[in-house]
Amino acid sequence: MRLHITGGRLVTPAGVLDADLLCVDGKIAAILDRGAEVEADERYDAGGKLVFPGFIDPHVHSRDPGASHKEDFDHSTRGALVGGVTTVLEMPNAIPPVDSAEVFQERRRQHEQHAWTDFGLWGLALGETNIDQIGPLFEAGAVAVKLFWGYALHKETRSLVYNVGDEKPENLLPPPPNGQVLQLFAEVAKHGGVLAAHCEDKDVLATSQEALGHPIESYEDLLAARPAVAEATTISIASQFAKATGCRFHVVHLASEMGLDAVRTAQRNGVSVSAETCPQYLTLTDADYPKVGPVMKVYPPVRGQGDQDALWEGFNDGAISSVGSDHAPHTVEEKARGFETQPAGAVGCETFGPVLLDALARGRTTAERLAAVASTDTAKFYGLYPRKGVIRPGSDADLVIVDPELRRTVRNDELIAKQPVSPWNGFELVGGPVATVLGGQVVVRDREIVAERRGRFVAADHSAHRADRQTA
Repeated sequence: MRLHITGGRLVTPAGVLDADLLCVDGKIAAILDRGAEVEADERYDAGGKLVFPGFIDPHVHSRDPGASHKEDFDHSTRGALVGGVTTVLEMPNAIPPVDSAEVFQERRRQHEQHAWTDFGLWGLALGETNIDQIGPLFEAGAVAVKLFWGYALHKETRSLVYNVGDEKPENLLPPPPNGQVLQLFAEVAKHGGVLAAHCEDKDVLATSQEALGHPIESYEDLLAARPAVAEATTISIASQFAKATGCRFHVVHLASEMGLDAVRTAQRNGVSVSAETCPQYLTLTDADYPKVGPVMKVYPPVRGQGDQDALWEGFNDGAISSVGSDHAPHTVEEKARGFETQPAGAVGCETFGPVLLDALARGRTTAERLAAVASTDTAKFYGLYPRKGVIRPGSDADLVIVDPELRRTVRNDELIAKQPVSPWNGFELVGGPVATVLGGQVVVRDREIVAERRGRFVAADHSAHRADRQTA
């Protein structure tokens, strides 16, 4: 299969190039001078549009299996594909969770039957409970392991328990104490892998909730009950653990200026701490709550304009190296509840690309930086580069073709998600994908899927980091 993309502006590590592109048998074969004559089975006229490496969404909760009434892998990856995402990295906290190599292989087989994008898999870290599985998970190709630091889990299902008062103590698996967490850092470092965590200190949250003195009834209450210092506290502890062990530690869904300050401090001190933020933190603030409503409830919460501005600064100067949707659907009915009982999480993988491209159109970042954070640097960090994340000969021909002038209003009833409740419902976005190319084939045109399902599993390769550690 030979695909010739003409007239586009290629977003590459060397800058934005006015050039054509030849893809052969699923790989990028050559970057060509404009107008070069080549044989091709199919041509796509990109007509002055931007051609990005396919976006990678490293933070997706498809709820499949175990809670597939909320979402499943078919719906999440179809939505992602339409939004310009060509690879998703699936989080491990389905039921059963991916806490062993055995479950990892079973989950891979399950998702291979339904994947519309290429995909990788996370593993779940439980402290000493499954520390013997950390090595086997990385050997199986896990992109990283995640610790829900400070969260209790249901003993039988290993699902997250947001409100421990709703469960009997005998049904709970308490979060691992910090001594076990330190051992986990050392184990992950031994295998050259990545340890990531939800960073909100449980004691700070408990004290803040108690100080509020009443159930959460407003957005101001939510921010008071989950202050930014909870995020910064856990990041600071993690930084010390990373320094002590040499572990690569990653902050997921970074939400606050205070948290970013803690990340910057670690980075200035040469500690291997990196960070991901999310479109919701880059484009929404507490001032949007009257328009968005309760669906805006996510953990950590969306905060003020100062936090958003700081996160963009980190996005653009390299302190933040990745961005993920944190696609975490709940039912329409659940998201309509009041603050106290409503679960946290929102639909996001389909709007991941369009929301970031709207920010590009509004001047918040450059095309080159967006490609780095949403594709190249994410691929490097998770052991997928150079196969993924870059437009260069030899890499997978995964691309998203973007019309920077396109205008589209997000509407819940047009989303692919099983539970279509978007924080951006009613927002008009400028700039958006008009085609997605996966493995050298045009699979989406103008939001319509035009090819058969072809998603494949992609194993992470962290061997360079293992070698570095052995050398050290």
